Formats: sequence, structure tokens, C-alpha cells
Amino acid sequence: MSTSNALPVLRTPDLLRAHQAVQRLLSLAIPMDRFQVNAEAQALTLAEAQRMAAAFPKATVSPDDPYRPESNDEVRCMIAAGDPQVTALLPVTLHLESQPVGSIEEAFFAVIGSGRASIDWDFFSWPAVPELDLEIRNKDACVQIAINSRDVGRDVPATDHTVFIHFRSGDVERAEWLARQVGLQPIGPVECGW
Repeated sequence: MSTSNALPVLRTPDLLRAHQAVQRLLSLAIPMDRFQVNAEAQALTLAEAQRMAAAFPKATVSPDDPYRPESNDEVRCMIAAGDPQVTALLPVTLHLESQPVGSIEEAFFAVIGSGRASIDWDFFSWPAVPELDLEIRNKDACVQIAINSRDVGRDVPATDHTVFIHFRSGDVERAEWLARQVGLQPIGPVECGW
């Protein structure tokens, strides 16, 4: 088990602009067999929860409170029925794991509400950078958008979105190089990833 580092390279209120930056970064990546996207989004209202659950019928939906006894199926039934008891569960979080790249992004961005969310792409390698004596590296390679948040863990709420390049400890030069290749630059200090 390792922990990545994450370099913020773009902060914008425009989610489409953030996604375009990610696409440019991923154009530099070398995909592996399980190249995938994962996403989580908080629903703060019943209407947000209904939109998310309807858009992703196979996703898990759970209360943020880990001590709530309701199962995914129970939460989904309550959301679909518009049950007022859902308000006692809010916020709830939609979880999408190990999805093929390109299969969920558009729909996911369309249902994001005011809650914090995250979407990340992984199972690829960052390219070699001969001028920096850096070989191909897949360990801890990831790109993330923290939505309505300014940090990797989504602890700091915001009205904008932050793009992070995740990389192996000691590879900050690679992350900075990657950012420059697509017209971005570091906008803050390196954070601990996951």
C-alpha cells in the first residue's frame, strides 16, 4: 500500500474546463488493461439524490453517516419514492467504481449538485521524461477532479473545482512537467493523496 502525492494544477468554476484539462493530461498517459474511472458525489437534497440515483441505477447510494442501518436498496427505494424520511439520511453519497473510461463522465457531470464530489482516472502509467531522467511510472499515477472542493479528500468545500495530478513521492518534477505539457502549472502546494 502506498500513498500518492497530489499537485493541484487548475482551479475553476467551470466543470467542463476542468474535464478538458483532465483529457489533455490523460492524452499523455499510457493506459493499462484496467484503465478506469471512479466517482463519488454527495447529494444534499432529495432532488439531487433522485437525479443521481436515476442516472446511475447500478451505483451504490449510502448515507454519509456510517452508523445508519439502511442498506443501498432501502436508500434507493426511499429516494425513488420521494420518501420524506430521506431528509434524515442526507447527505447521501453516490459511488461509482471501476467504470470504463468515457462511460460515465458526461452523465456524472450532468447530475452534480451543490455537494462535494470527486472523479478520478487511474490504471495508467505516466510517460518517461528523459530530460529529467525519469522512467515510465505507473505507481500512484492518477488524475482527479475535486468537485465543489479545494482538496484531495474533499474536506474543504468550495464553489469551484480543482484538478490534481497524483504521482509517486519524489516525482514532483514529473507532475510539474506533465502540467506544463498541457498548458497548466502548479497552483498550490503538494498534498497527500491516497
